[in-house]
Amino acid sequence: MKTDKLEKFIIENRNEFDEMIPDPAIWDKIQKREPEKIALNWTKILVRAAAVVVIFVTSYIFIDYLSNQNNSTMLAEQELMEPGDAKMVQELIEADYYYTSQISEKKEEFYCLTANNIGLRDDINMELVELDKVFKDLKEDLKDNADNEEVVFAMIQNYRIKLEILEDILMQLRSVEENNDCYENESVNM
Repeated sequence: MKTDKLEKFIIENRNEFDEMIPDPAIWDKIQKREPEKIALNWTKILVRAAAVVVIFVTSYIFIDYLSNQNNSTMLAEQELMEPGDAKMVQELIEADYYYTSQISEKKEEFYCLTANNIGLRDDINMELVELDKVFKDLKEDLKDNADNEEVVFAMIQNYRIKLEILEDILMQLRSVEENNDCYENESVNM
């Protein structure tokens, strides 16, 4: 077994290391020393806290300004529309809210049920991304004001397809899970 130079030096000079005894006055100095007190610089802390508050307040104001600007733009667009178009836009907004909440709810349940099956999760996510691309194209068509009624119907249909896909997959996953539970119960009872 090889020893390094330091270990070899210590082994050869062991007697010299054992002979030295520290001065008793050193221990007195060590025991008398008081712990250092840490002084807090309150001005520095207050300046940092104020900076954080300023950042949050400005962020809130900026986001509020952007959302108000978007709302005023949407209101101006609605005022320029014909009464029938405004009704369609209102229906689209309601459908958007409803289907978005339903789809996000189903996605959460889907992610819970597919925690162990990443491949299935990725496949379904790719399908949903494709539907999102189609939806984005439909939104562009709606901006061009091309056949509003048909575009709104196609957008709502896109939401329905997404929701149906998620519901079908969830139904299949639940049935597989129930079958697994039944199988586990049978094997435990035997």
